[in-house]
Amino acid sequence: MTAAVRSARAAVLAGCVVMLAAGCGGASGSADSSATKSSMSSPPSHTPAPPADKGPQCEGAATAKGLHVLRGGSEALPGGAGPVLYKEGGSDGTHRTATLTNGTGSGTAQSGTESWPVRTGQSLAVRGKAFTVSQICTYRVVLTPKDGTTVTQPPVPNAVDPHWPDLTDGRLRLRWHVPNTEIHGAISAVLKDVAADPARADIAVTSRAGGGASYTDARVGDTLEFAGRLWKLTAIDTGDGNPSGANPNSGYVDLQLIGPSS
Repeated sequence: MTAAVRSARAAVLAGCVVMLAAGCGGASGSADSSATKSSMSSPPSHTPAPPADKGPQCEGAATAKGLHVLRGGSEALPGGAGPVLYKEGGSDGTHRTATLTNGTGSGTAQSGTESWPVRTGQSLAVRGKAFTVSQICTYRVVLTPKDGTTVTQPPVPNAVDPHWPDLTDGRLRLRWHVPNTEIHGAISAVLKDVAADPARADIAVTSRAGGGASYTDARVGDTLEFAGRLWKLTAIDTGDGNPSGANPNSGYVDLQLIGPSS
């Protein structure tokens, strides 16, 4: 084979390799890009959205004094009558109702669990201790002891750092699956889940001093209570569907501080 023939043949082979590489690279790159884009833009999976609450947000005296039992959370009642859990709530557009149980933790079933559907102004007896349901809100129930016992709850369920959490312009941002925990671990808040259509969020709060809560399917405009304060949910970003703590594009919520809880 002459040098000229060898040179021509090498040129042809080189051209084929370039074409194959370009073709394979283009197809693979396009497929990978499409798959990545599809994965990144997929909305988070979630159960179907419940109907929007009919309101009002609260019923009962705004100045009601007593023990605050937060939605999805439990509190130990004075005199050893508790704990009591605010399990469910609803409204017919005029009046609010709530379901209380003697469980602990969100939806925890216990042996001998009792359930009390309550309205504002109603009397409630728990293990011989009498209370008045002074207020029912989407985010809390206020129980006032009938015997005049003064219920004292610290303004912040964390005496170590009463300024927790750190805020930016009065706003707390929680990223998906990234707990915001006080330095000594006395209290923590975490965005457990986000969903689209409509945008909603599941937010959980734990506290060693009480005042834990579990807000499920919260929407923009909803009020939440924790750390002795009221917060308005002002933004929900569902992100790219990846809750990884290291992912800067994961979903988040913004909570604007309204003020003290009482």
